[in-house]
Amino acid sequence: MSQDSSLPPIWIIGFTGHRRLRNPEGVAATLRELIAALVTEIPGQLVGHSSIAIGGDTLFAEACLSLEVPWIAFLPVAEEDFRSDFAEPDWLKARQLLQRAARVQSLPAVNDRNLAYLECGLSTVEEADLMIALWDGEPSRGTGGTAEVVAHARVLGKPLIVIHPERLSVTREGFTPELFSDPEMDYLNQLPDRSDDTEVPAAKRNSKELVSRFFRKVDAEASRTAPTFRRWVAASVIMNTLAAILVAAAIGFGVRSIMLDTFTFILLGAALLSIVQIKRRRAHQNWIRCRVAAEICRSALATWHLGTIGAPVWFSHLENFRRLAKSVRLLQMHAEDPAALSFAERRENYLAHRVSDQIHYFHRRSNRLAFVLKVFTSGFWIFSAIGIGRTIFAALFPISPSHQIMPSIVLSFLPIALPLAAGCALSLISIFDLGRQLESSRAMERVLQKARCQIEKCDNLSSLRRAVENTEDTFAGEFLEWFTLFKFPRFY
Repeated sequence: MSQDSSLPPIWIIGFTGHRRLRNPEGVAATLRELIAALVTEIPGQLVGHSSIAIGGDTLFAEACLSLEVPWIAFLPVAEEDFRSDFAEPDWLKARQLLQRAARVQSLPAVNDRNLAYLECGLSTVEEADLMIALWDGEPSRGTGGTAEVVAHARVLGKPLIVIHPERLSVTREGFTPELFSDPEMDYLNQLPDRSDDTEVPAAKRNSKELVSRFFRKVDAEASRTAPTFRRWVAASVIMNTLAAILVAAAIGFGVRSIMLDTFTFILLGAALLSIVQIKRRRAHQNWIRCRVAAEICRSALATWHLGTIGAPVWFSHLENFRRLAKSVRLLQMHAEDPAALSFAERRENYLAHRVSDQIHYFHRRSNRLAFVLKVFTSGFWIFSAIGIGRTIFAALFPISPSHQIMPSIVLSFLPIALPLAAGCALSLISIFDLGRQLESSRAMERVLQKARCQIEKCDNLSSLRRAVENTEDTFAGEFLEWFTLFKFPRFY
């Protein structure tokens, strides 16, 4: 495995704590020791997440940054409004920390400041994979206190580490190593990197390069191992149909041949083996792993230079892939701002590499599906029409028994073979779900054409982001339907 193509899972360490501390030096040392221990215990990348109030929040941020753990600042109010909570020396210190933050986020404006602090704490818990609480065990003295945040973490069952601010004791609740392992990402990271990408020096690697290399690896693996369960089902139906037609020919023409019986047996055995092949779930599941991972990365890379774009809601609900989606989103959020790209360049990049590319894909797919559907539909009608014509012909023009070949074909063979052939064509249309796939592809093409027109009209970054979010939700909705159909195929 190439280290360059692996994508470490990212775990968010949330923090809540008291402002007034009697022993800030001891608390700071305890936080540094704890975070250093977590860095070694938890595989992957840790990211701190807290507000920046004077006291515990500040000490937590300093501990993260001193250990080179990225830190996200989450403010209850806008930064300019938050400043009023600080004395000038304290604000200078807080501002220096904010400048070093991987990202600074603020809650929307609210009328009640205490409720804003409470919402900030509760949101931190919900975002975190592990909570650290600097708490003396006493009830909150007002709305938004540490006790309320700790209670919320316990209700949600979050792993919790409580540090007593005076005794400096450290207590772990619900903390087990199994909580910080992700089998899906472990599997994907262990895949061999078959690409010929040039090695990038460590000093020049960035978040986008990391995600890009990971995407190319899993996308190539998904293409290499793409399942063909519908084709196996179709092959089984075709071989069973051919076997039945051969038996009808043997009966109709009165042929007794060991070779014919042997060939019929081979067809029936191959049809059975085709269904057995479909039951190889592991190969199918591994393909799903790679395909889902590739689509998550594709979405992130397409919106990389557009700033804060809401992740498609469906990605966070895909079973077993929440960690990957969260890790990619965090890497995108913490990436360097591409100041060199103009608004027009960002818009054109998204149109060219995401929308137009997918429009061409769905257009080609629609044409291919329409052709296949036409072939199978024509086969059904042709075989059905010949069968009906044979029946009418046999009724209107009785065939003399003196004929040897014609009676066998018309009276014995065709009545069996033609309905079987027509039924086979109809079954193939159903197996490949051609009608639904064709309409879905055409609908996506129309939706993306409309989305392209809307994006082309965007003249500022805010409107562009909103249009892109809507487009990504469209992709995600299509992907979820496709993912569900392939994860739970009807012919398993």
